[in-house]
Amino acid sequence: MKKLAVLMMIPALAMFMVPAMVSADDHGYARHGIHGLYAVTGFSTCNPTGPGIVEGDWKFNYNGTGSAHGVVRSLSVNAPPPPAASGSYMNFTVTFEYDVTRDGRITFQYPSHGLTLVSPDGSKSITWDKGPGHGAISRDGETITITCGPPVELSVYQSSGTGVPPKGTPANCVTTAVGVRLH
Repeated sequence: MKKLAVLMMIPALAMFMVPAMVSADDHGYARHGIHGLYAVTGFSTCNPTGPGIVEGDWKFNYNGTGSAHGVVRSLSVNAPPPPAASGSYMNFTVTFEYDVTRDGRITFQYPSHGLTLVSPDGSKSITWDKGPGHGAISRDGETITITCGPPVELSVYQSSGTGVPPKGTPANCVTTAVGVRLH
């Protein structure tokens, strides 16, 4: 009887072990399979002071939430860049939710509001109603892209200070950035 019980347990265990081994070996992502901190840099037209370079850290949690913070530095083709104190850059922060498909495509959602930009002295701020909408992560999890893709229409959620668009102002925005995993 003992030998029969052991013989019966082996096929039963195999039924549960094979699917677990296959899903662990396919190198795909679960719905919220990204975890870690990524240093991201790229280009954005979402800055109210003009197009600029984005640099920031994007943190992803296994539970499908994340946050980012960094700087958007304005570009000017007609003049040398002004000193940082003149407002040529803005700090950004954002919290988000994300989903990732098995092939590594990411979609972002902004349940409360989108990206917030604040001048270094705090005199200007603007919050968009959303942020970058999608991206992709490499199979090894070391490289990530974050983008709006084609121009996306944003709307000002709230703003303060002089020289920033008022609430409700629409804008077409393009952001595209690439990052590497720090840890």
